[in-house]
Amino acid sequence: MKKTRLGGISAVIVGVLYLLTVVIVLTSPPGENPVIDHITYMNKLIAVHYVLGILGVLGIMVVLAISNKIEPYTLSSEWYPYTKVMAIIGFALLALNNLRQIGLDHELSHKAMAKGGVVFDTIILAWAGLVELSPQGWLDFGFVGLWIFTVSLITFTHTKQKFLSVIGWIGGSCFILTVIGNVTGISLLVMIGMGLGGLVVVPLWFVLYGTILIKKNTTLETTESSIISSN
Repeated sequence: MKKTRLGGISAVIVGVLYLLTVVIVLTSPPGENPVIDHITYMNKLIAVHYVLGILGVLGIMVVLAISNKIEPYTLSSEWYPYTKVMAIIGFALLALNNLRQIGLDHELSHKAMAKGGVVFDTIILAWAGLVELSPQGWLDFGFVGLWIFTVSLITFTHTKQKFLSVIGWIGGSCFILTVIGNVTGISLLVMIGMGLGGLVVVPLWFVLYGTILIKKNTTLETTESSIISSN
């Protein structure tokens, strides 16, 4: 059995950080434009970037740990390796994007306020392209959500973790729904995706999966052992 304790601890932390991010964002309601927001809530938004940067790094570890855990069920799957790489890309981009924004957001917003006029208007119009690497969430939400959904489909079919799998289906779908909402401009979809997914379901999925990875004797391990013994 491959060791996944470190990945399990990382998964629990990732779940807590997802929840913390949404809580901080909810206490920082959007204003007129991103420049004003980053002046008004500078400390909170910088904290979000730190949290998401750490989350992205730990998320890569979680993908590898969970992939090791379900390896017996994915050896013959052509699709799973693709989603695994997608999730790694998504978490890596999340880390890169947010660690990059820590200094950039502060500098741009304060310079825009100091210059005013045309500079202020230009930075507001170009904000997403200047500071965000995935403004609609295709990679950091869409790729990760697709991977969570795929993992849950596999575990539902091959293990006894039915409740965890259903939680994963809902969480992965919420992340994908968030992307659809961003693309279409339907804020209700984003609210549902982030409110239900980011605040409740996705954090719960990571924490529950983390406890499974940490424990030595779990349902997943028992199921794997029975498969090996039967062969």
